[in-house]
Order: sequence, then structure tokens, then C-alpha cells
Amino acid sequence: MPVEFPPVHVPRPYALPATALAARVEVPTEDGAAIVAWTYAPEGSTDAPGTPFGIDLATPPVLMLHGNGEEHGIFGPVIDAVCASGRAVIALDSRAQGQSTRGAARPLTYELMAADAIEACARLGVPEAHVLGFSDGGILGLLLARDWGEHVLSLTALGANLTPAGLPKEDTDWMAYAAAENRRWAAEGEEGATLEDGTPVPSPSEAAQIAELLQLMVENPQIDAASLASVSCPVTVMVGEFDEILPEETERIVAAIPGARKVVEPGVDHNLPKMAPASVARELLATIERNDVRHRRRAIELPAGLAVCRIPVSGRWAEKLDGLYRRVDAEPGTSGWVQDVWPPVGMAAELLAAGSYWGAFDAADVRDGRPADDAALLGAVAVDHDADMGDGSAPGHGSGLGGPSWEPLAEKDVAAWHLLAVDPAARGRHVADALLVAGVRGAREIGARTVRLNTSVANVPANVLYAGRGFTRHRPLWLPYPGLPLPGWTNLWELAL
Repeated sequence: MPVEFPPVHVPRPYALPATALAARVEVPTEDGAAIVAWTYAPEGSTDAPGTPFGIDLATPPVLMLHGNGEEHGIFGPVIDAVCASGRAVIALDSRAQGQSTRGAARPLTYELMAADAIEACARLGVPEAHVLGFSDGGILGLLLARDWGEHVLSLTALGANLTPAGLPKEDTDWMAYAAAENRRWAAEGEEGATLEDGTPVPSPSEAAQIAELLQLMVENPQIDAASLASVSCPVTVMVGEFDEILPEETERIVAAIPGARKVVEPGVDHNLPKMAPASVARELLATIERNDVRHRRRAIELPAGLAVCRIPVSGRWAEKLDGLYRRVDAEPGTSGWVQDVWPPVGMAAELLAAGSYWGAFDAADVRDGRPADDAALLGAVAVDHDADMGDGSAPGHGSGLGGPSWEPLAEKDVAAWHLLAVDPAARGRHVADALLVAGVRGAREIGARTVRLNTSVANVPANVLYAGRGFTRHRPLWLPYPGLPLPGWTNLWELAL
């Protein structure tokens, strides 16, 4: 009796990236998977302090997410075009695909893969990115733009769907059949089988993985179109003229997202990155241009109308500091700070008692280097020699990946900044720049020649500030803060005085 093989998929050929690889990074996950992130960078970028993994945060990178059963290389010419434009690329192999492993999570979902993408950005120290997603990756892009919106600068979604009903029934029926046949082969098949023409048949273990990925498309995604109304970044939804995605499904996505553009590429089917990479690159770069955020570097200078000085140890200043942090903790945003968790109870009072605090004030409220007793505290930062950022051995799934890459220096030569915060009511007045001036003055007063600090990779404003003010970024460190809704990775920043 002849052996019944499962359907064997032979991928359409595609061009791999010609741009040199900057870094291959394995991203550990809590359930034991390793998600492989590949970074590509413009010519001249190096994997070194300042541009770890070839990524310069002054120009946010593009995060690329491939389709079901594929790997990141399908974006080859698109990667080349983005890097030629002066921007780095993070291209993921999604969980259980390419070189990424599956992990122990049950079940495999698009939401889990979107969380993997966020974890990969955290591991690389990237707080914001433009997103390009194809097919399954387009679904992930929709989830990221909706649920991680403060970090997504634009989205270009190719061939995405909201539910399995967005595909023709014959397609989902075939996927269900192929999934069942691969499950059968996983249970009954043999290693090393080939078709008559020599095409390899998946091994039983490979068939089990294929079956799970196919079943994912049969049952998912399940995205409520109304939930996409919260997406606020520029979005382009692109499909092929002969795409498997039903036209009405594409219309639903476009109608659901405020300001979304629809692009139909003539003469091609669903495989846009392989069949029309130049068109994909064109539309991606045009979408990026609609929100082309670049953090131009400039000197640290005191803004007009503001003054900085030490905060007096006595008086009502401990109460004012406490009020400042309460307002910051209560403000929605990306800081992730939580009242009575961060800053920890008593930490600000201890730093104040030690004379470590500097504040930003209205210039009219400061006389002879001292703020008036009734002056409003617009922001604060503490400066001391306590620059221990950890050595990467903190417990958790990211432990053991090494400590800071900066040069070892004597404690007296290093100043650390702590609890830098701007009162939400003072936003728009460049108080953060004033606090940088204060921090530099404080560091020089204690005899330091270098400033070092760390900030959560989820904190967009903080990372943007340091990226645009001449700080050197070192490789992120695993340094979780218990009780805070933040990734365990932290960016390390250094400024030579």
C-alpha cells in the first residue's frame, strides 16, 4: 500500500537581504522559547556602544514581521531599501518559525507572537519603531498598533485579515485538511521521506509544527474591527490585486482605522514581499514619511525662563518631591512607575537628606542659587556616586547575558542620576532639558567625569531625550523591577563630561 504523504508546500523563491547583517540576537522568553531577531543597519553602522546591534535610536528602526511558516529573509530587497534610506531594520523569525523555537506556551496565538515582538524590541533596547507586517505579520502589526500604540510610529500591513472569515472558505477548508494530514503524519510518518521528484517530505516533528501553524490560521485571528478605532499612527493596508484576502475584509480594516490608506498592487497575488518588493518598499517608506520621527542631536542647554539649583534639605521640599512623584505616577504614559512601588517609599527623602537633589524652577523663583520657599517644583533629579546598574545576573528569563559594556571606572569618577521626573503640568516647557543641565552641574560638583544612568526601554520620552542629547547607549541589561508593569530590560546611557 503506497504511503500517503501530507501536502508538501514548496516556497516560492525569494531574494535574501544583500545588506550585511549587523547582529543576530536570541531573545529569551518566559516560557523557554528563543525568538531570533536579525538586525540590519545602514552602511557604516557598527554593533558597538552608541549603536548596539547596529541600531541608533535617533532614527527609529523598522520592525519586520513575516507570514505563516516563513522566516525573516522574505523581506530581503525591502530590508535593503530601508537600510539604504538610512534606517536600521529589526527582522524577526516568529515563534516556531525560521530559527526561533516554540517554547512551552499553550496554545500558540497571534497575541503571544505580538508579545514576542515587544520582548524582542525590549531586548534590543528599542522604545519605538515603524512596523511592516505581511500576512500573519500584518495581523501582528494590527495588534501592536492597537495594544502597543505609544511605541508604534507607523504600520504598513500587507495581506492582513481580522478573522478566518476574511479568507475564502475553500482556503480555510484546505488549511484545515492540511493541518489534519500533517497531524496524521506527525503521529504515523517516517523520517527522511521524499516525493517522487526528490522533494523532501516534512519529518514527523516538522509536520506537527506545520499542523499547529495551519490550525492557527483556521481558528484565528479574532480581532474586533471596532477595537482598531484606537489606532492613532499612520497606517497603510496593502493587498495584491488577486490576493486571497477577500476585498470586503480589507475594506473592513481600512474603515476601522482612522485615516488608513488602502493600496492595491496590480497583477500580483498574496505574496507581495516576494512578487513586488519594490512596491512594498515604496509604500513602506511613504508610510514612514507620514510620521518620520527623527531625534536630532543637540547640545544640553538651559531653556529660556527656567533655572536649576540644588533643592534645600530643610523646609517643605520633601513634601513637594512626594507630590511631584505622585503626579507622575498618576499620569498615563510609558514611564511604568507605580505609586509606592517606584519611587520606593522613603527613597526620595533619603536622597534629599543627603543633599543629592537638584530641581528645575521658573527663573523668577530662584535667587542667589536658592529657590523661593513657595516656588513650584517643575522637575527633579538626584545625583550621587551610586552608579551600580547591576551585572546582568538578576533572576528571570533574561539573566546571565552579561553586564554593562562600559569601561570600569573608580566610583569617584562616575555620577549616577536617579528619579529624573518632570511634573506633568509643566510639559511643553522643556523642563527635561533643564534637568539635564542640573544633572551635569551636580555631577561636576561631586568631581565626576562621567554620568551613567539606566531607563526602562518602555519609557519612550526618556530614551528619546538621551538619544538626542549626546548620550552613548550601551547594550541593554536584564534588570527587572518587581511590581512595575515594565519589561525586564533596561537601557544603559553614558555621558562623558
